[in-house]
Amino acid sequence: MAHLTLIARASDGLPLSASIVNEESGRDYAEYQPKAKQIFRKLSSVSPPRCSIECDPGRMVFHYILEEGICYLALCDPTYPAKLAFNYLENLHKDFSEQHGNDVHKASRPYHFIEFGAEINRIKRNYQESQTRRSSQLRNLGDELQGVQKIMFENIDSALQRGELISDLSDKAGKLVDHSRAYKKEARYLNLRQSLAAKIAIGVVIFLILIFLRYLLF
Repeated sequence: MAHLTLIARASDGLPLSASIVNEESGRDYAEYQPKAKQIFRKLSSVSPPRCSIECDPGRMVFHYILEEGICYLALCDPTYPAKLAFNYLENLHKDFSEQHGNDVHKASRPYHFIEFGAEINRIKRNYQESQTRRSSQLRNLGDELQGVQKIMFENIDSALQRGELISDLSDKAGKLVDHSRAYKKEARYLNLRQSLAAKIAIGVVIFLILIFLRYLLF
């Protein structure tokens, strides 16, 4: 999240307000304030409306937005997503514009709206709480999705196991069909042999009778 937040008039770089630094954090951001003011002084009509500036390689990054002639700048860790920093600055712009937007041109001294520092801290705190709730909801959703995924995998495993059983039954059924066909073929062959043997036996008997009758009669 933003460790330090500054608001300045873009036309002349005049600081208008700043966040109240929590001394209990044990961190000193005084070295970054001159760098922030340097950024304000270099702003011009051709400056990008949104920009991220690395002030110390691997240490801190300034994110700023330009809205209605006012620069809103936040000092963040390099790992903090720029998109979230810009969203925070947009929320800051909305509240500052509603409260002091019409009086910005009247400011003649630095930190003319210094009392807005407490509002900056409130907005930052609310934003952090909102992000924390959202992260918690995403984690819960992730846990639920993992649970559903686990159930799905378990169902898939069960289906695969059933598939294996079905495959085994199918193989056994196929073997039974093959055995049945072989049995029917063998039975048909045996019946044919028996029928042929019976016909041959009858033929032999008839032949013998004919020969016997022939000898008797002739």
